[in-house]
Amino acid sequence: MSGVASLTLSALDARVLRATDPLRERTAVRVAGIVGCCEDVAASCLRRLRGRMLVEVDGCRPTGWLRTDRGDVALEHAP
Repeated sequence: MSGVASLTLSALDARVLRATDPLRERTAVRVAGIVGCCEDVAASCLRRLRGRMLVEVDGCRPTGWLRTDRGDVALEHAP
């Protein structure tokens, strides 16, 4: 990890990351329902968070998302 600056999240990304869970897979539809946004917006945020290694996919269809340890650290620094 290169530091806290690399873990800075937008407000929407932080809400989406909070809607994921490290132990329970959640689909983009479920995350969108929790966050209160459209499914495509949630899916886009999840893909962006995956690129930063803050969430990971479970390998099933429909794709379930899990928060990583790095995602937990990012939430500690999120507003």
